Amino acid sequence: MIKRFLITISFAYFFCCSYAQFDTAFAKASIRRCADSLTYGFKTKDWELFTRYNYPALIGSLGGKSEFMKYIALMFSPIPDSAWKQYEPGTILQVIKTGGDLQTVIELKSVIEWQGRRITTISHLIGESWDGGMFWTFFDSEGDRTSALLIKPDLSEQLSIPKKIEHAEPISVLPKKKN
Repeated sequence: MIKRFLITISFAYFFCCSYAQFDTAFAKASIRRCADSLTYGFKTKDWELFTRYNYPALIGSLGGKSEFMKYIALMFSPIPDSAWKQYEPGTILQVIKTGGDLQTVIELKSVIEWQGRRITTISHLIGESWDGGMFWTFFDSEGDRTSALLIKPDLSEQLSIPKKIEHAEPISVLPKKKN
């Protein structure tokens, strides 16, 4: 009888603890899916898709959805598509549950070759979900908590925002060998 009781308690404890792990795993899968959609929208210049996964307060600060899409299109129009060698989400560094939402920090890795330079960057996106981790919106923290707080004043103090890493180098073009 006691053995059965201990086994029941052990299973109950296991399921309570594994639920928390599943919850984080589910949130991370959704973060990855939404961040992939954000970067796909960027790479294909599908500004409607890109805007859907951007943080609403940032969109509002630029005059709403239509103005945001115009701004993004204008800002990136001088850069040819072929210049982007990489633009994709990296490692999910943190997932925090706060009182009313979930917040995350995820790497954004990019490589651009343009105007004779290669710029390799790892920046850190802040993400927020209001629906338990199913849908996420993001904004670039620029590696600075103060800047992030201007966009999201209720940013969790538990969220650690790494500094942006950027490396620029000239692209060396080797002359073709003559046969």
